[in-house]
Amino acid sequence: MATPGSACIDQSAPHGRGARRAHLVVTYHYIREHNSDGVTGVTPQEFAGQIRAIQAQYRVVTVEEFAVQHVCEGGLAVITFDDALRDQAVAAAILDDLGLPGVFFAPMRPYSHEPDRWCPQHLLHALANELGWAELERRVSPHLAGVAIDANEADRLYHYEVPHKRRLKYALAFALPAAEAAAVLREVNARVGLRADDWYLTAAQLRALEDAGHALGGHGFDHVPYNTLSPKAQAADMHRAVRLMNQLFGTLPRALAYPFGRFTPVTAALARACGYIHTFTTEDRIDAKFVRDEIARRANVAADPPVGRRPAQES
Repeated sequence: MATPGSACIDQSAPHGRGARRAHLVVTYHYIREHNSDGVTGVTPQEFAGQIRAIQAQYRVVTVEEFAVQHVCEGGLAVITFDDALRDQAVAAAILDDLGLPGVFFAPMRPYSHEPDRWCPQHLLHALANELGWAELERRVSPHLAGVAIDANEADRLYHYEVPHKRRLKYALAFALPAAEAAAVLREVNARVGLRADDWYLTAAQLRALEDAGHALGGHGFDHVPYNTLSPKAQAADMHRAVRLMNQLFGTLPRALAYPFGRFTPVTAALARACGYIHTFTTEDRIDAKFVRDEIARRANVAADPPVGRRPAQES
């Protein structure tokens, strides 16, 4: 992770006895009572239990405080949410009851005036949730003939996913150009009729989160991996996202979570130029499914290694 213009310098050794405690940055996606073939997450009860366990061992801070203090102070925790999914309203209410802040990284296409406001990766999840994974794969596979799949990379990026789902996710997120992947999924959805409005938090809900003391953060416009885009396309996506977020929610210091956790040196330079106060990759954050194990592991070691041993998923 990176903080442009950090105000303090860490003088402590990174490892060994007496080292500064590592931070815990956790990422959540779906908070729901029941998983499906296309969407998996944690239950509200599991979420509340994890947050209490985090609170017992770390100081939970706002993302703005983290951006300033993470170099100088150890043992901070940040609760993050990707994609502005409708499920996350339940998690926000739990955080409110506990008096804790979160940061919600929201892609901007769902809040635009575009005729189709689905981000492709989320449409994939919604279609799998509706149709079942096997049926979705049957409908999409004819469009993937001849598309090269790097199996090792698919396994690495989607390590948290069962093997038979990795190929399709990788093909639509990385192997196919973003516009082609979007067109394939929208063609399928033309016969299914799922609405983006039913999948994402509304703009009014996001404003209410900010009013309650949570933060909104950047997550791109189209939620595509920046390392698959040209520098010009990266700039276009990030500029559109920043402009629309400022129009809808005001110009505030904000953090950025790279979509899919992927970026290039150009992306990092763009983020600085756009004024983002901190950037997160998936390597910087722990996925919800690993939180309990990670807290237990850290409690049993003398000094924490850097975060990233169990990288967060990016959906």
